[in-house]
Amino acid sequence: MNHGTPHRPADSDFRARERAAAARRRHARGPLLVAAGATALLIVVDLAVRSYHEYVAPVPALRMVFNVGAEGNLASWWNSALLLSVAGAAIVAALLTAPGARPGRPSWLALAAAAAWLSFDETVQVHERLAGLGQEWAGGLGLSLPTYTWVLPGAAMALTGAVLAVLWARRLPRDQRLGLLGALAVYVTGALVVEAFNGWANRQGAHEVYALGTSLEEAMEMGACLLALAVLARMVTFTHDPDADRMVVRLR
Repeated sequence: MNHGTPHRPADSDFRARERAAAARRRHARGPLLVAAGATALLIVVDLAVRSYHEYVAPVPALRMVFNVGAEGNLASWWNSALLLSVAGAAIVAALLTAPGARPGRPSWLALAAAAAWLSFDETVQVHERLAGLGQEWAGGLGLSLPTYTWVLPGAAMALTGAVLAVLWARRLPRDQRLGLLGALAVYVTGALVVEAFNGWANRQGAHEVYALGTSLEEAMEMGACLLALAVLARMVTFTHDPDADRMVVRLR
């Protein structure tokens, strides 16, 4: 008499975990792909509008909305929103962090605060208000900077932040550590190095180079946010609790 294959809870739990993991990957990948597509579209539209404005006919209204090198428009709002998304993901990580884990909740909240500050800076342009301080530093060092003077204090702040980030990330698993530090490196390179080059190009009157440089700068900053979001999304795992018969969200 065939009573059928005995039910094996372990296999059932395994399949449930696999289905949850697959669903998590799909759900995380979907919004990230949409965000990446929106970012790419924004950069392409900016280049198209810029080219039309310069070589075909002036379109100042569209230029104002899509100019990635300007403030208070769609591009700066999108960059700020991506940074706030990173802050939100870090807050989720803090909420999922178990007591005694490393990095602990204060560390994740520090990451959230840093991302929120960068979002605020993207909107208000705090770093550009450091131009006076940078001019004083340059004068004291006997330097004549060929680019924006805020680069000096900005570089000091970036170096300090990078050191703190390396110390913060050293307890993370290798893939997470490299992913988040890589995102930071891309962001700093775009926001500091490329923007410093853009300042030089602008002073030299190389307007085409400056235009391409601003697009590259914004693309690197937004791409760094997307990379950080991808890393943080992969850190969240879903497992099945057989005792409670429910899914449990944990931080990997």
